[in-house]
Amino acid sequence: MSLNSTSRRPTLADVAKAAGVSRSLASLALRGEGNVRSETRARVEKVARELNYRPNLAARSLASARTSYLGAIVGDVTNPLQAQIARFAAIEAEAQGYPTIVSLDADTDEKAEHALESLLAHRVAGVILIESPYEKPAIAKIAQRIPSVYIGRLLKIVDIDSVTTDHVAGATSVVDHLVAQGCRRILHVGGGASPGAERMRQGYRAAMERHGLNDEISIIEAAYTVDSGAQAGREIFDGVRPVPEAIFVCNDLAAIGVINVAARRGIPVPDRVRVVGYDDVMLAGTETLSLSTVNQPAHELARKGVSAIVHRLKHPETPVSKQLVAPELIVRRSSTSPLS
Repeated sequence: MSLNSTSRRPTLADVAKAAGVSRSLASLALRGEGNVRSETRARVEKVARELNYRPNLAARSLASARTSYLGAIVGDVTNPLQAQIARFAAIEAEAQGYPTIVSLDADTDEKAEHALESLLAHRVAGVILIESPYEKPAIAKIAQRIPSVYIGRLLKIVDIDSVTTDHVAGATSVVDHLVAQGCRRILHVGGGASPGAERMRQGYRAAMERHGLNDEISIIEAAYTVDSGAQAGREIFDGVRPVPEAIFVCNDLAAIGVINVAARRGIPVPDRVRVVGYDDVMLAGTETLSLSTVNQPAHELARKGVSAIVHRLKHPETPVSKQLVAPELIVRRSSTSPLS
């Protein structure tokens, strides 16, 4: 079943016509309200799914004079950046009149789908996806069901509003800094399939090539956790390859894992190897760690994400937006010589 025109999104009237019911009856059936026969409700819901119908939940809320809620799905609440974004997003959404229900257990695509079902049962108007789900088909599936914004990836080919840090620029700033410190053998501990990791790799490669360091490009894949960073550290420091002069790590947690292994191997940071992380979590700025890193502005990411979903609710037909937020390199002791 399909519409005659693909230039617009299906409306409630389209669903009603295809199901052979009135518009008001279709509305009651989809809202789960009213004395609608079960077979009629099932038929309307089936047609709505086949047409990929997305209700204008903001208009519904205004019509019923009830407050709309937003949902937020967090991929890994133990990741300090994601937790910060969720906190700021809830505050920003509340300020705009949208109380937020936060789901904290979505570290797999299956859990993200389950979280969505729970939020839909609470009749949320839209969802903020914070680095979850991971696979693009899973993200697209959610976007087809409910107004959504994804924070953490650019998602050029997925029909969803997205907000993310400019990871190409962030990675470039790290390489430029380390080259200015006299480093040539700069290894990148990448984030594998984690959100933002691919664009970070692109920035690292391009910056290394621009500095004429093509032969020094080296990447070990990890993930955004301390344990994964430690595993990468063991590969770096226990392997047969020479220890690099500098290591650019995909996030601060993984950087802590790398530094822990270096300490156990008696390899001083920054005297023997310089380390730069990514995110600028609270621990990074402590005197003990003093980790150079790239600041991802959690408050700005949250603000833009909430603005995007609220705009989508009020203007459901507008084209999707892909927003980049500028990062900032924060230089601390881990990447600079004590004598510099």
